[in-house]
Amino acid sequence: MTKQQVKIYVISDSVGETAQRAIQATLLQYPAVEATIKIFPFVTEIDELEPIMREAAVEKALIAITLVDPKLVQWVTDFTSTHQMTLVDYMTPLMTKLAGLTQEQPIRKPGIRHAINQDYLKKVAAIDFAVAHDDGQQLQSFLKADLILLGVSRTAKTPVSLYLANQRLKVANLPLIPGTPLPEDLLSWPKEKLVGLTIDPKRLQSVRQTRMAGMGLAKANQYTDLEQIRAELQYADQLFSQLKIEPIDTTVRSVEETAAVILAARKAQSD
Repeated sequence: MTKQQVKIYVISDSVGETAQRAIQATLLQYPAVEATIKIFPFVTEIDELEPIMREAAVEKALIAITLVDPKLVQWVTDFTSTHQMTLVDYMTPLMTKLAGLTQEQPIRKPGIRHAINQDYLKKVAAIDFAVAHDDGQQLQSFLKADLILLGVSRTAKTPVSLYLANQRLKVANLPLIPGTPLPEDLLSWPKEKLVGLTIDPKRLQSVRQTRMAGMGLAKANQYTDLEQIRAELQYADQLFSQLKIEPIDTTVRSVEETAAVILAARKAQSD
């Protein structure tokens, strides 16, 4: 069976994704119709609109718009009326209804959805980076991080990294273990990227004992031995001194509080 052909011009002040998805969903209900869809994104001026609309008139295309500027909407409306063209406006009717219902006026800012999508993608990328660079993994790309957290085991490096990733920062973390070699070029890493984390020895012992119990392991071992913990923290302090960074004490700070201190220091550096 020969399908009926239709041309659809999508005109948007952003990427046109909203109208395109709605059209594609609608077309599924018309198996006998084959549509050619042309997308015209980031249209914000009448000078840009006019040649598109004249071409559409020649092609006898259906016009679908997601425009928030009322001047552009009115221009398209007038043009389609004059040329007896079919217009689908995906934004104006709903905005008008919402304004009447809430007594609030739309901000009419183009491309908000695109900006939100970009922000979401940035967040996902930061979380992926934190997971991939957790606990010293993928050292070869550590310097791509916005921040690098250093500290002995159970000083909240991972949860702080993930919290900061939700703030769109790419964070790596490196465990400090006496006797385990450090990256050869660590002392030359940019100081503004390095963040040291420390904690009270007895508090760290308690945290580790809880961790061991949760795993069904004995509480008393080298990992939870207080003298061993003190030696680890002393080792970390010596490294922080070499790196000339002041560590953040996480003893009585939550993950959110620790992250807030880090973000405040980062802001102070940039001011």
